[in-house]
Amino acid sequence: MTTHTEVSGEELADAIGEVLAPGLAATTGGRPADVALAARWLVQAESLGLHGFGIDMLLRDLDRLPPRVSPPAQLSSPASAVDSIDATGIPGPLALALAVRRAGEAGAQHGVGIVGVRNVGALGVLGFGARHLAGAGYVALLAAQAPAMVAPWGGTAPAIGTNPLAIAAPRANAAPLVADFATAPLTLAELREYRSSGASLPDGVALDAAGVATTDAARVAALLPESLLGSLGGFLVELLAGVAVGGRTAVGEAAQGRGALVLALDPAAAGGAETAVDTAQLAEDWRAAGGHVPQRFDHLPVDATATAALPRHVRVSAASYAALRAAGAPS
Repeated sequence: MTTHTEVSGEELADAIGEVLAPGLAATTGGRPADVALAARWLVQAESLGLHGFGIDMLLRDLDRLPPRVSPPAQLSSPASAVDSIDATGIPGPLALALAVRRAGEAGAQHGVGIVGVRNVGALGVLGFGARHLAGAGYVALLAAQAPAMVAPWGGTAPAIGTNPLAIAAPRANAAPLVADFATAPLTLAELREYRSSGASLPDGVALDAAGVATTDAARVAALLPESLLGSLGGFLVELLAGVAVGGRTAVGEAAQGRGALVLALDPAAAGGAETAVDTAQLAEDWRAAGGHVPQRFDHLPVDATATAALPRHVRVSAASYAALRAAGAPS
């Protein structure tokens, strides 16, 4: 049985920041503010109960990092609308924060900012990055490609990753509207939880090595897509966040060879003069027609740099928190 402890959000963010900060040495333009932003997102993941995308994810990603990495060459100027980041040696959540900031900076200058990320590990909750950009007035799209674990629609062997997408837009008189979803019904974090607990999987979500349906998490060789549209959505992400940015790895489940794409669009530059109002109306129309309007992030403060963005108390695994503190301790 897992033992939990309660820590303040600020204390947890500081402990995460100590682990993330050395990753700045492997960037060409990383800032302490990127560390603070990534730490806040991880704290928020824990506070929302998304533990598979919090401390434990970060600790696993540290095992991916080489002991010493020289700063990789930046492939394009920060002044460019399209940028590329080699995340070798950078913790995944820090790479995401760096990409989100650079996309926003490019969007402010050019009307659109696109950042491709390659050689990255586990990124965390994409919706936090999309929401951050929408809070600054952008319409945002974030996509992440992972090593192959999902079979094509009608297939029996893995060809692409679980490949999540997040989209967000500013909304009048409310928090940004955010949709964050995977293109498969089961994420790798959830699969790990099933394997750890020994619980049976739902029917129809996984296949074994022989291509036969299984509910035994230990026997899973491939996950199934959500639907034909989910399969095509995952294919789309593979092209955008894998092929287009040089991040694709065809096989394997290890936290290596991932790619990501971050897009920040200034809607005014694209003709969307009333974007925030139109987004609010879209949400109302969707709800009135019987649709579910995503609200998971609505109660979080929009300004992720504010102290108020940190919850007063967060319940975390005691073992994970101890491991986090150990990882951030001076060697």
